[in-house]
Amino acid sequence: MKKLIFTITVLYAVLTFTTCSSLMSMFQEPKVSLHSVDLANLTFNGASLLCKVQIQNPNSFEIPFPQTDWKLFINSNSFLSGVLKRDNRIKARGSTIVEVPVSLEFLELLNTFKSLKGSKNAGYKVALAVKFLFPVIGEKVFNFDYEGSLPLPQLPRFSAPSVSFSARDAARAELLVSINVENPNVFQLPSPKISYDYSLNRNSFIKGVVESDKPLAPSSTTPFNFRLVVTFADLFRSFASLITAREVTSLLNLTCDFGIPIFSGDSIKLEIPGTLPLR
Repeated sequence: MKKLIFTITVLYAVLTFTTCSSLMSMFQEPKVSLHSVDLANLTFNGASLLCKVQIQNPNSFEIPFPQTDWKLFINSNSFLSGVLKRDNRIKARGSTIVEVPVSLEFLELLNTFKSLKGSKNAGYKVALAVKFLFPVIGEKVFNFDYEGSLPLPQLPRFSAPSVSFSARDAARAELLVSINVENPNVFQLPSPKISYDYSLNRNSFIKGVVESDKPLAPSSTTPFNFRLVVTFADLFRSFASLITAREVTSLLNLTCDFGIPIFSGDSIKLEIPGTLPLR
C-alpha cells in the first residue's frame, strides 16, 4: 500500500510538472503599454482624466481581462484610488484598449490640501497596476506611472469700472454703471450675481442685484451694465440736510457672488467713489 501511494504521488507530481512545463513553453506574456493619459473633462466643479492602456495577446488562446488598480497622487501625496474589473476576456491574438477613468472634485481636493488654495496648478501622478491572473502560471503585474499638471479654479476679477450720467434733469439723475468681469479659467463659469449698494454721505441709499443668464466664457471678459436712478424728491426725504447742498459724495459698493462651492467664502468686491451734483 505504501509503495502504491508513493507511486501515485510521484506520477501526479511528474504529470503536474509536465503540464506546467508545457503550458509555460506555450504561453507568451501579453504586451502591455501605456497608450495615453488625457484630461477628458474640466469644469469649475472638478476634472476627469482618462487613462488608456493597450494590451496585445500574442497567444493562440484567450486570456483573462486584467484587473487594473489605480492611485492618484497630488503633489506626491496620495489622494484617490480605485479598481477597474471586467469579466470578459481578450481574444486570441487580439488587441484591446483598457480605459481607466479617474475623476476628482475640486472642493474635496482643496479641503484635503488646503495649501493649494490660490494656486494656479497642482501637480499630479497616476499610478496604474495592470494585473493578470493566469491559471497554473500565476499572477503577472505591469506598472505604469504618468505625471502631469492640473489647472485649478481661479476666482474672477472686476476690471474697467465706470459710472457716468446717462440722463439728468431737475427731478432725477440717471447713472450708467459699467463693469467687466474677467474669467481667467480655461472653463466657463455660471453668471454671477452682482449686488450693489449706492451710498451718499456714507449712508446707504439704493440697493439692488444684477443677474444674467449668460455664462462667463473661458479666458474672456464679460461686460455688465446697469442703471441707477436717483430721484431728488426721495433723496431729500431721506437726507433733509442735503436740500441746501450743491453736491454729495457717493460710493458704489459692488459684490460678485458665483454661488459655487469652490468659491465659498470668497467674493469679488469693488468700491467706486464719486460725487453726485444736486438740483
